[in-house]
Amino acid sequence: MPYCNQCGSLVESGQLTCPQCGKSTDGSLAGLGPMPSPADATLATTTPLAGYGWRVLGYLIDSIILGVVFSYPLRALHVNVYATAVTIAVVTFLYGTLFLSFMSGQTPGMRVVRVRVVNAVSSATVTRLAAGRRTALYCALSLIGNLYHYTKYAHPTAHQRMVESHHALASLALTIPVLVDLLWPLWDKRKQTLTDKFAGTVVVRPTAS
Repeated sequence: MPYCNQCGSLVESGQLTCPQCGKSTDGSLAGLGPMPSPADATLATTTPLAGYGWRVLGYLIDSIILGVVFSYPLRALHVNVYATAVTIAVVTFLYGTLFLSFMSGQTPGMRVVRVRVVNAVSSATVTRLAAGRRTALYCALSLIGNLYHYTKYAHPTAHQRMVESHHALASLALTIPVLVDLLWPLWDKRKQTLTDKFAGTVVVRPTAS
């Protein structure tokens, strides 16, 4: 069906004037073009995903901050190892959730290396709920390994060395979940950790302006 070149209204075949604007058609009518798709309505600007090296560097900075301020003092005070592990998990949860929520998706370590956590679909600033989900899963995975504790002997016998090796293997096995989470971006298409997938987030690094 043809359309008016002036106003775009539908014009019956054989009509000499447009019924809407009154412009003479003179046989010059526009054909029906392809309908625009919703995706073409707005052109989304995509921010580059953060490289793995930048993410690791930001993570190490945050780990140093948490270690110096909380972990080392607790161990120096000889606090029960289980209480220490739980306390560190709670502090880490508050640290990550509050900073991500109130510093536009950045912890102090992330801010130093200029990476940011955003919504994986809309690229909007991460919500408090998503920040909490992301940090909670990481803390849970970390706590699995940190809660396992065994005594090392100063001068172990052959049997005690064998027992220690079994404990060491068990401790290593319990750290696998958090290691898999941290390494997941290396083979993931969107460079997401498992905690990112759980929270529906990605980590981006805007290009310098």
